[in-house]
Amino acid sequence: MNNWKWVVLTILPLFLVTGCWDKRDPEDRKYMITMGIDKGENGYSVSFAPAKTDEKEPEKMTCEGQTLADAIACNDSRNSRKTELGQLKMIVFGKSLLEDKQLLAAILDELKRSQEISKKVTVLGTEASASACIDAMLEEDDGTGLYLWEFYKNTAKEVGVTKGLDMDTFFTELKEQNGSCILPRIEPVESGLYLGGGVALADMKLLTFLNDKEEQAYLFLLGEAEGAILQAEEGEKRLPLKIARSKVDYDFSTQPDGSMVCRIRLQLHGDLLGNVNADAFTEEASDKMEKLFTEIIKTEIENIIKLAQEKETAEFLGLAVRLRRENPDFSGDFWENVIIFVEPEIKIRDTGRIR
Repeated sequence: MNNWKWVVLTILPLFLVTGCWDKRDPEDRKYMITMGIDKGENGYSVSFAPAKTDEKEPEKMTCEGQTLADAIACNDSRNSRKTELGQLKMIVFGKSLLEDKQLLAAILDELKRSQEISKKVTVLGTEASASACIDAMLEEDDGTGLYLWEFYKNTAKEVGVTKGLDMDTFFTELKEQNGSCILPRIEPVESGLYLGGGVALADMKLLTFLNDKEEQAYLFLLGEAEGAILQAEEGEKRLPLKIARSKVDYDFSTQPDGSMVCRIRLQLHGDLLGNVNADAFTEEASDKMEKLFTEIIKTEIENIIKLAQEKETAEFLGLAVRLRRENPDFSGDFWENVIIFVEPEIKIRDTGRIR
């Protein structure tokens, strides 16, 4: 027994000093902030934007592999520092990857099982290549590697033309909506990067790209349209309105013939922007403007629903999953058996400025 005690006492200090066997000093690691994934010649082409950890400006790192792990191992074999993904904040999926159902499903499965990548990392899609987005990001970066993350947070918070989507929520929506989801969209442009619109997936592959108005209509359907800017025209005047509060309720009711009626009721509050004279807030003028903006919102939502119908899916907008929650026994074709009524109600508030 005493011999075992001596063995323990001899080995224990080694663990206290060395810790984990694969422990590395921070200067031996390359911390990645953004990862872009495209389809490669033989699997995946992965681009990284690292954080700045020394005097040199961050440079894009690109590697290829049949799996993400394979690509990272290839990257490590060519660099003195180990690829560290624990600080990863954003993943961008390129169009070439989104169009390949098998490759997309495989990389998502690998990301889901990864113990190194946080499930709270933000995911985006692009009509360009993810690599091009990384290039545009690094051109605009101030040397920290955090440009895209800060750009996304500030833009998504203030402008209601996209929604935030973390990887955990992304996986949940794909599961609930039978492989369908809408990713926020980012594009490299001449002036840098543009955040707006969406990337619609259906059956685990690219379905279509949404423009700003279509994405905005989708946010209305989610009840997350705060910050959205609407513009109406009255004669020669242009009236901009900012959505301050957004709420939506879905009411499904079964009809005697077995069909379903879905009423989408939106309760909205908005603030007029720009120079608006006091006459705009008389009861008569307010009613007129509210009807004007109500019709704009109704049209935008009906257009995105029409797009979903043309694409023959009710999944990526979340309509079908809401019906399944309400009526698990429903087995009919959504578009043949469900009648949708869009019923927005908006109240325009005086912004409180002296007029």
